[in-house]
Amino acid sequence: MNAALEKLGRDAAEQVAGQEAVGAVEVTSGEEFERPVYYFTFLIDQDRARHRPGLLLARLVQRLRDDLDARNDAHYPVIQLLSRADWDHRKGD
Repeated sequence: MNAALEKLGRDAAEQVAGQEAVGAVEVTSGEEFERPVYYFTFLIDQDRARHRPGLLLARLVQRLRDDLDARNDAHYPVIQLLSRADWDHRKGD
């Protein structure tokens, strides 16, 4: 299931940010405020992205909500956009 969600996230990010801007995608599930969520973490090269971070985030949330709704999935997408430095630090490299 995680692989399918990561593909869903990558497809959405590539459509919104541009294929060359998306480095990696990770997805985990959880719960916030008693509702199911998917935590999408994206490695995005902002120099190559089509939009600035705020607009990119808004469009990505909308795209993922639409995609999840189309799959009859009640989870809400929670998104984190990271730079290479943040991604590497987060991964412990």
